[in-house]
Amino acid sequence: MGLRVKFAVVFLILLIVPVTIVSGIEIDRRVAVMVQDLEDSGALIINQAFEQIRAILASAPADPADALTRSAALRGFLLSSQAFGKGVVFVRIDTPSGTTIVSSNQATAQVAAVGSPALQAAAPDGSEPATPVEPFSVLEDRVSAWWPPSRLSAMWRQQTYQISRDVQINNQPFAVIKVGLSTALLADEVRRSIDNILAVSMGVILLSLIGAMMFGGRMLRPLLEITRGVERLTTSRGEIEGVEVEVAGRDELGSLAEKFNVLSERIRRNRNQWENERGQFFNIFRSITDAVILLDSGGLILFCNGEAQARLGLPSGGLADGKQIRALLGHNHPLIPIIDSAYSTGNEVHDIAVELGDGPALTRLLVSIFSLGQGPEPAGVLLIARDLAPVQELEHVFDYSGRLARLGGLISGVAHQIRNPLNAMSLELELLSLDAQSGKPVEERIRSVRDEIARLDQVVDALMRFMRPEQLQLTSVDMNDLLRETVLQITIPSNVHVQYHLERSLAPVKADRALLSEGLRNIIANAVEAMPDGGTMTISTGTVGEGMLEIVVRDEGIGIPEEHLERIFQLYYTTKEGGTGLGLSLALRAIDLHGGTVNAQSQVGQGTTVRIRLPLERQMGVGLVPERTLE
Repeated sequence: MGLRVKFAVVFLILLIVPVTIVSGIEIDRRVAVMVQDLEDSGALIINQAFEQIRAILASAPADPADALTRSAALRGFLLSSQAFGKGVVFVRIDTPSGTTIVSSNQATAQVAAVGSPALQAAAPDGSEPATPVEPFSVLEDRVSAWWPPSRLSAMWRQQTYQISRDVQINNQPFAVIKVGLSTALLADEVRRSIDNILAVSMGVILLSLIGAMMFGGRMLRPLLEITRGVERLTTSRGEIEGVEVEVAGRDELGSLAEKFNVLSERIRRNRNQWENERGQFFNIFRSITDAVILLDSGGLILFCNGEAQARLGLPSGGLADGKQIRALLGHNHPLIPIIDSAYSTGNEVHDIAVELGDGPALTRLLVSIFSLGQGPEPAGVLLIARDLAPVQELEHVFDYSGRLARLGGLISGVAHQIRNPLNAMSLELELLSLDAQSGKPVEERIRSVRDEIARLDQVVDALMRFMRPEQLQLTSVDMNDLLRETVLQITIPSNVHVQYHLERSLAPVKADRALLSEGLRNIIANAVEAMPDGGTMTISTGTVGEGMLEIVVRDEGIGIPEEHLERIFQLYYTTKEGGTGLGLSLALRAIDLHGGTVNAQSQVGQGTTVRIRLPLERQMGVGLVPERTLE
């Protein structure tokens, strides 16, 4: 459909809508007026008939029904009402039971509802009812409906409606005045109105359409010129020459043509700049140390740098460009399923570890794939593969740095622990020398020196125990069972309760059972000692992250002040009277030897939570073991 035809169609729709609305409003108004006139006509006849009946019954006849039947004036009024009343089909007076007393049809008729509540109008010859009659309220409801076709259909077809009024004698029902009103004349008038409106509307629409086509052809000619210029601009390749359009006039279309010419020149400059930057980007991609491959929507290689050619075995010298990556790598290559998943789902892939080769030639890559576009069918993907060897070397450097930092802190603590006994012994020896010269007893001084030597021996023994090399005896350990066994090895006061929240079917841990049990025992024993007034200790297990087991030991004890919390795992550090400062340090070392981590959170007066994380041997389904309490 051309722009000229679209303009004519839009113009036609904008014209038809108001014409239709105005026509509908006018028809609704006329229908409402017609119905009101019809109702007024029926109401007038009923009121006049009521006055006639009241005048006849004023003489108090012995048989009121017979008096009405014999009244020539009443019969003449009914006949004249039907003859001259607007839309009046019948006028009759019935008993409450439905028997006709007097009728404008000069015949007796029964009114019955056969199979429905709708009333029936009697035929002139007194035969069975033929024309269905409905209450006038039905017509009013149809005319007042919100849907315009419903209002129009109420007056479109011929239908008889009835208005009635009760007549009482001594507050007892005596008769019913019924007037039948037909919409036949109204329907004809409505049809004529609609025909006239349609004729006028069609004439106006036809003339407007012809004018719109002529005006549209003249007005849209400049737009067609601009459209042709856009087509030339979009189909041009390589270096864009100046694409200009010439539109006469200084109106809005002329201004649009000038802006198009400016835009065409800007696109030409931007295209040249983009070509230059594209070459620079490709040079950058070629120089980076990660393997970079750019694929189109069909899996064809648009670009691959030297790292991709070397690590993935792709042909160099531009021979890989335009080739299917599946054909170059092979259908069984580990990268193919990842690339297919990125194409089918449209989702990006981040940091997926892939192993290539085996044995000494094993290479581990960290692969990320980015979609060039949205949706399940991207316009292409960008694949970046990073060699994990340098990353692992960097991790080893960080790990070694951390170990050196911890060793420095350890040496500082050891130096402090050794310096104190040495200073005390030096002082005692000076005092011993003075006492010996003066002939005083020296046994007390010698005993003090021995105590300091024993203290120094304890410090060195703790250091040797902490620093001695461990030959780990690794086995598969069920952590839930190990925790229960460790708790049973600790003396728990009666006012301390233990609750377990352990995951069912937890994957085992590759660990030295005895060493790990000692570390856990120190942590759990500290939690018990932190609750001198009793409370609940909760031990829970679960999986977090990828392949990590988490053990949480939570107590309701006195808590640890913030200034002490960061030092509780340091060797020789303790806040307990008579404590050695070895328990948590040995626990940290045991967990560290298993490649795990431990950290503590505490609030004074609310308790302490210790979280231990260890690598799992494998992952399995999880669920909660029913909670139980040890008394």
